Amino acid sequence: MIIRVVTFTDQGEDLAHNLFDNWQEMIPQYHDKEVPLRDWTGECFKLHLPILFIGACGIAVRTIAPFVQDKLQDSAVLVMDEAGEYVIPVLSGHMGGANSLAVRIASRLRATPVITTATDVEGVFSVDVFAKKQGLRIVHRSGIKKVSARLLRGEKVTITWEDGFEGGTLPKGLVYVPEDTAYVGIRIVSEQGLANLGEKTQDILLVAKEYVLGIGCKRDKWYKEIDAFVQENLPGITLDQVAGIATIDLKLRDANLWTFAQYRFLPITFYAAEELGRVPGDFTESEFVREVTGVSNVCERAALCLAGEGGELVLKKTAENGMTLAVAKRKIKLFGE
Repeated sequence: MIIRVVTFTDQGEDLAHNLFDNWQEMIPQYHDKEVPLRDWTGECFKLHLPILFIGACGIAVRTIAPFVQDKLQDSAVLVMDEAGEYVIPVLSGHMGGANSLAVRIASRLRATPVITTATDVEGVFSVDVFAKKQGLRIVHRSGIKKVSARLLRGEKVTITWEDGFEGGTLPKGLVYVPEDTAYVGIRIVSEQGLANLGEKTQDILLVAKEYVLGIGCKRDKWYKEIDAFVQENLPGITLDQVAGIATIDLKLRDANLWTFAQYRFLPITFYAAEELGRVPGDFTESEFVREVTGVSNVCERAALCLAGEGGELVLKKTAENGMTLAVAKRKIKLFGE
């Protein structure tokens, strides 16, 4: 993933390079001292890219203050001291992933992650983290606070989901009730179910994102080109209905693809050619793609890989100007990995 990094001293710069230079999963983009920090930070928020400040918390807070607007869309912001002893997520701990990113950074430096989010500190189920992980869109965002407050008080929260979704072992504090229950704490539905709620009510409504994308592209494709190509070819759905992107692991450090994904809040899963090659089905084969990647089709196979068991292609390979797209519908499986 891409992470924006700003340092203020030689010591901080050395620490940043020590952290990121051999971290293959991370693509650091450093602040250019010729660019005003305010402008650079504004671009980070526009693209929804996480920011790591190596320096004082006060500098970070003053810098980001003009851009903080929405807890569901703000960039993750972290601060690390120049000695590399503490990593502090200061904004967007859950939806932006700052808390988990702080833990990952700290583990590489043997530092201490300073997590202050109540549900994390108390080890309580977090409905927004759950929604992000499971590919669910949050409706009634005020319900996040309601549900969290009840769980933190030790109360039980009822949950139900649409018939056809698969459940699993519920976290502590959640109690399943039938789908036709009039009022629940958490209700999970499909887009179609959203339109047929009737008189049912809930503290928080989660809508399943039922589709995943398989993408292939040349490395020089600008993120806006990828964005336009994807949106022009989605088969009667919107990106709000997409749970994630899949591609081949050769794209692990493709900054343009990462920028598109992070800009659109879409997690990316990378698969090895061998794994893609084991996906059964009738695919649009290409010998050229096989020579380059080791597998004859990336986008269709990747989409089905991510969709999982029961997934089906709803858009076969579509190609344009060095980019390919396939779309699969996934079977919703809750409380699973």
